Amino acid sequence: MKKEASFPTRPTGLIALNLRGDLVDRTKIPPCRISWVTSAFDPAINLLRVRVMPGYTLGQFLLLLGYTCIMFYGTFTKSNPLKDGTRTAWVAVCPLPLVFALAQKNNVLGSLLGYGYETLNFIHRYIGRLVVLACNVHSLIYIYDWTAKGIFRAKIATPSNGWGLALLIAMDGMFFFSLEFFRRKAYQLFFWSHTIGIGFIFLSGFHNPALIPWMITCVVIYGLDRVLRAFKSSFSVATLTHLPEMCTTRVEVPTIKSGWRAGQHVRLRVLTTGMGPFGWTESHPFTIASASGANDGLVLLCKKAGDWTSKLSDLAKKREAQSGDGQGRVKVWIEGPFGGSRMVFTSFSAAVLVVGGSGITFGLSMMEELLEKDRKNESRLRYLQLVWTVTDPASITRLLPQFQSLVQQTNRTVLRITVHYTRALTKKTPIFGSYEAVPCVSVAITHPNITLSPGRPNMKVILYDAIDTAVDLNASDPLDISGLAVGVCGPQSIGDSVTRDIRGIDSERREKVGGIEVHEE
Repeated sequence: MKKEASFPTRPTGLIALNLRGDLVDRTKIPPCRISWVTSAFDPAINLLRVRVMPGYTLGQFLLLLGYTCIMFYGTFTKSNPLKDGTRTAWVAVCPLPLVFALAQKNNVLGSLLGYGYETLNFIHRYIGRLVVLACNVHSLIYIYDWTAKGIFRAKIATPSNGWGLALLIAMDGMFFFSLEFFRRKAYQLFFWSHTIGIGFIFLSGFHNPALIPWMITCVVIYGLDRVLRAFKSSFSVATLTHLPEMCTTRVEVPTIKSGWRAGQHVRLRVLTTGMGPFGWTESHPFTIASASGANDGLVLLCKKAGDWTSKLSDLAKKREAQSGDGQGRVKVWIEGPFGGSRMVFTSFSAAVLVVGGSGITFGLSMMEELLEKDRKNESRLRYLQLVWTVTDPASITRLLPQFQSLVQQTNRTVLRITVHYTRALTKKTPIFGSYEAVPCVSVAITHPNITLSPGRPNMKVILYDAIDTAVDLNASDPLDISGLAVGVCGPQSIGDSVTRDIRGIDSERREKVGGIEVHEE
């Protein structure tokens, strides 16, 4: 009699043996990752993930295009926007509550959708620009008409029209100083232009009383966020450490030990005149570099990227020199945490964290949290790899002890850390000893699972290895395979490159590992 084929079944007991023969309480292991769509839609999903422009996928582009069509419909339907100034005014006003909602750190809309506010920020920026465009069209209609009739001075002298002109200038200022150049190079111009602009928006009822209901809605949204942020704020004393190899300042707050998830960030305000006479008024976002519950407490790595972070670095060196124990201390105001990944990394079989430069903060906190879950048998993760790209290989010096500790503390999860440097070695460093730069030669560092290599990482090979390793580690129970999670944090070029390589993975490999999902910081 021919024996019927049978499929592997999942053990039904609550206690089972893992690959090492350890008893595992299955009641603590998170459920398998379940894809939000079936594999039949993979081609469509991959198409929506295609980058049509730097930083924007086809899916994001289509979403913005759809909203643009809605705005255009409201502008042009039974109306001539070059003559009907009232229609364009309402087209500008109606989206304002949505623009405010998407800008708040405690984003209700994002919470309902499972996204952090920073993930939806591209929608906020785009709709805001459409609002500014509609405001300018509305204003230019009247300015042109009044100028042609020679009554511009008389009209603009009226209080309501004067408020309208002030509002237009404030809105244009918000747009101009929100361009990427100012956001990255002159953050305070961006911040204060938005603060002033928001103030004028709240006062736009003086321009037209019919706007008051919309303005009250915006005030409520803005005020509620500020109240919630106040409840999520704390004052403490932080220890500053200057890390010259990484051009970074380490900020450690030992009194704040829990209350965040890996990948979340806080806003840091340093309460001292050592940052300048108005330095205490500035708050800046930094990803948390430690896991909740870590012995060191809340740790931030603040890379020198502008005036404020340069002042923080100088302050750290000064306070270290002044203190007797070599540790600079300063009072800080911590606001948050905010954001974070919607993906449950512990429900996947494998994870690859791809970070560049200061993106290592995301990688460190994620590794610590996932390995802590692993030690408590609360994770399905069996393979975890960190891929860190830096310009100077000396950047690894301060983090090497932490890397070695993490690799040695693993339970069931296999951890591999690969560091890739793009600048040729020109001098000796403590890590390499007498090692001299030789192109295309991989250098092992102390532990076989920690490697340093010249050049940029070959992400396709890394992803294929992660898939194969995850499948091998789950060979005893194929039903346990639950997908590959890829976390990306760093320059935009890294995100574009990784998503392109993921799209190139064939459907057979995707099926074999249980699917692939991506989270971008």
